[in-house]
Amino acid sequence: FELAEELDLFLAEFGFEDIPRVPLSSVTGEGLDDLKTLLSEMARTSERSATGHFRMPIDRVFTVEGRGCVAAGSPWSGTLQVGDQVQIARTGQLVRVREIEVHGTDEPQTRIGVRTALNLAGASAAELARGDELVSKDTHSPASRILVDLTMFVDAGEIKCPTTIQFHTATSATAARIFGPRNIPVGGSEVVIVDLEQPVVATPGQACLFRRPYPVGSFAGGRILGSVQPAAKQTTRLLQLGTELKGAAAANRLKAWIDFLGEFPRDSRELQAKLDLAPKQIESAILSCVETGTVLESADGKILTSPSLLERLAKFILKVLKQQAESMDDAWLDEQSVIQRAIPIAAAETTQTVLTRLIKEKQVVRVNRMIAVPSEQTVLSKKQLNRMNQLLALYRDERKPPTLKEASTALDSPSDTVASLIRFATQQRILIDLGRGFFISQQSFAVLCTELRELFTESPELSVAEIRDHWGITRKHAIPLLEFCDKSEITLRNGDARIQGKGMPNPTEPETAAPQL
Repeated sequence: FELAEELDLFLAEFGFEDIPRVPLSSVTGEGLDDLKTLLSEMARTSERSATGHFRMPIDRVFTVEGRGCVAAGSPWSGTLQVGDQVQIARTGQLVRVREIEVHGTDEPQTRIGVRTALNLAGASAAELARGDELVSKDTHSPASRILVDLTMFVDAGEIKCPTTIQFHTATSATAARIFGPRNIPVGGSEVVIVDLEQPVVATPGQACLFRRPYPVGSFAGGRILGSVQPAAKQTTRLLQLGTELKGAAAANRLKAWIDFLGEFPRDSRELQAKLDLAPKQIESAILSCVETGTVLESADGKILTSPSLLERLAKFILKVLKQQAESMDDAWLDEQSVIQRAIPIAAAETTQTVLTRLIKEKQVVRVNRMIAVPSEQTVLSKKQLNRMNQLLALYRDERKPPTLKEASTALDSPSDTVASLIRFATQQRILIDLGRGFFISQQSFAVLCTELRELFTESPELSVAEIRDHWGITRKHAIPLLEFCDKSEITLRNGDARIQGKGMPNPTEPETAAPQL
């Protein structure tokens, strides 16, 4: 009994509890039958599930004369049949399975957790090594930064972060650095960031081991929580993400990832990889999060979004528009240009959704394709706004725009009414006044400038006819356009010809309004 108590205390220090004990004598044989019975009860009696994508860490590679490269290991998930293609995770190279041996016997397909040798076509033994993994195509991407739930061994001294260690998982081993709390005490458990010298395949729940380079020895074990892209100044956010993932249910893990990433395509393979769940389980988690409002769906249901991302995006849009109103005479920006500026934050569809909400809430005003923050100068009545949208539709993508008289006729409105709307549009720099009763949209003018700049690269001096023909317009429109370009120093007159002026917009510079005369 004294020995049993000491054994219980010893095992408890390493986290083992309620371990079965069988008194046994090697002299008399007492207890052997009880041990056999217990082992039979605890032994696996059914085939392990082979669901999921194929994955096999390689622990040995060799060449068989007349057959070629053979990779050996134990499959972790999925199945593979003779003739299938499989991918080397490290390089992305595809190879074909010629033969499968399971415990030395030829088999038509692999089995989970059983010693397996694969005869491969398309790779030599020199191209593979212990630590490589064979996986289904495009399913397991090696990661160089992972989150780990680390537990210190009770017989190892504390560690200080950051520190350099040797990291082991599956059949791979690589140098790595740990980032996390300043000190992790003996027996302590903490979420840490592990930056790996050599990328490894890492899935949630996968076991790993940490060893000191000097003095040599294992000091901690752990479970992988997930993998992330390396990025500067993310330590606090990553540790918070790891804490939320640790021991969390599927729906909470989904919420944690969406909050961290902002948004995610619903049916992406990357989402499946981060959750490491079957499609039905992922769909159940999505429905749970959507019902509680912790994750939002796009209108078509294809994108999952964090509510916090939408708030950040709304603040970003308002900030951009307010800066435009404060720093420029022109308070308006093209809607698409704002969406493009937000691409680093969110997908175009998400930004469009937020913009629509801001317009509905009257935090942003839209005139045709132009948007601005509300002010005395930018707000129109509902009737004026409808008429303005009709007017601007006449000028949209039009390089031969109508005159004031032609616009009045097209809208069946008095000239004074149309003139008032055009005056508003030019004051807000939605339209450009070319003179002679001609107006053009900012977007159309920018396109013409780009074409003209490209034409000048072919010939430094151009006639009116050459420019007119290149633009595909009549002399009626070409003359006021070129006169405006001359006044803006986009072009300079040289007799009857034009050369490029210093005011020509540069394609590498941020988009700006046309020159104000």
